[in-house]
Amino acid sequence: MLESLPVQTPAYPDGLIQREAVVLQLVCGDKTDWEIGEELFISVSTVGNHVSNILNKTGAVNRTEAASHANQHGLVTADPAQ
Repeated sequence: MLESLPVQTPAYPDGLIQREAVVLQLVCGDKTDWEIGEELFISVSTVGNHVSNILNKTGAVNRTEAASHANQHGLVTADPAQ
């Protein structure tokens, strides 16, 4: 008989996945999409997709509001790799 697997709850508020949380921390560091892509070894388009997902999940209307949201919810750390 198959047993159902436990449902994993997101480790980050608002349903953010780990990569989105890392991108959000870099956005808080005032990095551009290009700089974030270079640091994470992903394309600018992928960064844009992550930022779009972040805005949708947090309800923010722009990067500044998303950064404010991250600060209010303790998502910003000294080391974005954490």
